[in-house]
Amino acid sequence: MLQFSSPPSRQDMADLPSDEEASTSKTTKFQVINQHLLSDIDTKWTDIILIICGFVGGLVDGNCVFIGLGASGQPEYPAYLWAKALASVSTFIFGNIFFSRLMRFLGSKRRGTYIICFTMQASTLLIASLVVQFDIVSERAEDPRAPIAWIQILPISMLAFQAAGQIVASRTLEYDELPTVVLTTMLSDLLIDPNLFAKDNSTRNRRAACFVALILGAMTAGGLFRLTGIKTSLWFAFALKAAITLSWCFWKASD
Repeated sequence: MLQFSSPPSRQDMADLPSDEEASTSKTTKFQVINQHLLSDIDTKWTDIILIICGFVGGLVDGNCVFIGLGASGQPEYPAYLWAKALASVSTFIFGNIFFSRLMRFLGSKRRGTYIICFTMQASTLLIASLVVQFDIVSERAEDPRAPIAWIQILPISMLAFQAAGQIVASRTLEYDELPTVVLTTMLSDLLIDPNLFAKDNSTRNRRAACFVALILGAMTAGGLFRLTGIKTSLWFAFALKAAITLSWCFWKASD
């Protein structure tokens, strides 16, 4: 026997949200998300984020002394080794200019600003990881007499660009004592602190913590390189930077 459902009653029809109410609900959700992204973050405890960035810097940092050596024709092999260092420094300079202007434009304390900037940093680490993972850039030691592999400039530039983003973030968060990437400067600032041996010195404690993080990052990178090659360090750095990016979404807003 066939049964037919009865048409909805007027009460049932009244319980259904109207198109206007649904639209209002969507608008309200958008406003909440927009307000969340435009809110300023509470900078308290963001020094922990920068110390983690210091560890990331230790994982992927390179040295640019070859520029000076290249100007005097050293080392003889491989030729143009200094060019890779020059590309790194040039990208780092561009990155500082880019991130500083971008963060001022978007708002130096806004949540959305840090989500965008750290997403870009994580993306550059992802690109560097992928080109090594798929052997576009070899992670094996370079033959000192072989022509320079210019493709290596790609991941080098990516790493330098994200490093610039870290150091700009330390300035906008007003933790100038945590540059996250310059080990020697951090050590110098730590040692010349007139209150180095004071009982309560939060600035010294942050510098010391970031210094240790950088060293541990470099040691971790060295150990991983011996076991699995450089790609593991790059993926580890990417995972940390992605986690930091996600943390900005839930960071406490300023009062």
